[in-house]
Amino acid sequence: MSRSLSLSLEAPVSVDEVLATFTDEAYWRARLAAFDGGTAALDGLTVDPDGKVSAALTVNLFASRLPKVVTALVPGDFTMARTETWRPAGDGTARGVITVKVPGAPVAAAGEVFLVPVKTGSRMEFSTKVRVSIPLVGGQVENFIVSRLGDEIRAVQRFTNDWIVTNR
Repeated sequence: MSRSLSLSLEAPVSVDEVLATFTDEAYWRARLAAFDGGTAALDGLTVDPDGKVSAALTVNLFASRLPKVVTALVPGDFTMARTETWRPAGDGTARGVITVKVPGAPVAAAGEVFLVPVKTGSRMEFSTKVRVSIPLVGGQVENFIVSRLGDEIRAVQRFTNDWIVTNR
């Protein structure tokens, strides 16, 4: 079984400004430092001529920050590999695909994001599915992840908005 999350958030910055920000390595490094306390790495950032942006990230997950149901099944620290791919759609909108895998653990997530222009800037329409394939407790772990995901998405969007305003 999996858990889903859908979220729609508006921002005072344009779709083009968001996409331009995603091409900036300094943005990614600042974002990782702000959210992962120096425990994350930008493994790669690729910007294609057609505007497609791909970022590969590794985040260290420390057992001390995880719920007991997780650490009982997977003791010790481990990493999370996340990729974000963004591309303009040619009609003023953009599409993002975000995938998350935890090597050595039966955890995966995949999300799709649409950025659309609105009068005041842009709107992000986010949907994701989280799957934890562990008998009996997988649902508990999925609930834990989804319960934190909405707050994380909102915080990243605020950070991105602030970054754009500060670095225009």
